[in-house]
Amino acid sequence: MRVESLWRYPVKSMQGEACDELTVVASGVAGDRGFGVLNLATGTVISAKRDGRLLAASASLRDGELFVRLPDGPELGPGDVLDASLTNWLGQPVSLVDASSHGVATFQGQEDFEEDDSSSEEWEGTNGSFVDESPLHLLTTADLELLSSERPDLQWNVRRFRPNVVVDASAGALDQVESGQRIQIGEVEIAIWKGCTRCVMTTRAQPDGLARQLDVLRHVIKSHDNVVGLRARVVRTGAVHVDDPVSLI
Repeated sequence: MRVESLWRYPVKSMQGEACDELTVVASGVAGDRGFGVLNLATGTVISAKRDGRLLAASASLRDGELFVRLPDGPELGPGDVLDASLTNWLGQPVSLVDASSHGVATFQGQEDFEEDDSSSEEWEGTNGSFVDESPLHLLTTADLELLSSERPDLQWNVRRFRPNVVVDASAGALDQVESGQRIQIGEVEIAIWKGCTRCVMTTRAQPDGLARQLDVLRHVIKSHDNVVGLRARVVRTGAVHVDDPVSLI
């Protein structure tokens, strides 16, 4: 097994970036979900689980500096101009906030993934990061290949699942791992926590031709008990590169 691709999402729920290398620290990927869009009226950090428009924006890190691009707009760094642009775009007072100083965030999602107007449910994230619950998220090429073979009429693009690490693995190579199983990825050692349950994010429309497809999540629920991919914790920090070997310990 080897690393097929690496992903980082500097602003929660915005488009992220494919990377050749990631630095993994105790809390996860350095720079991953390090910023979020705070709803100043509710005090919640906006998630595309509630407001799918965020997926139309993109964020990247260059030399440690954050750049955000809203639909059809210029790249902007953090500050008053970006906050004003976000507020105008979303139609509500918002501000970009840094997870390292914000503390534990509260997020909202829709209770019924098929109904955008359904009631909201709330949950708390983790301290120092705007990830939903676990530091790392793994997906395999076998996961995507299986789903595509089962429902070739749907768009099984990796961006629907928002992983950090995609492993090029033969069919079943990581299917039987249990909680606590340790995996070596480049310099990094991780411990599997649990399977990754999926949500409305997988169904959202995204730029570059990804359509809204509710059948994506309907199929995952029906055929895979709503689990695709793995959530993990960091045991040993370090660097991970595309093509690094991946092995069970």
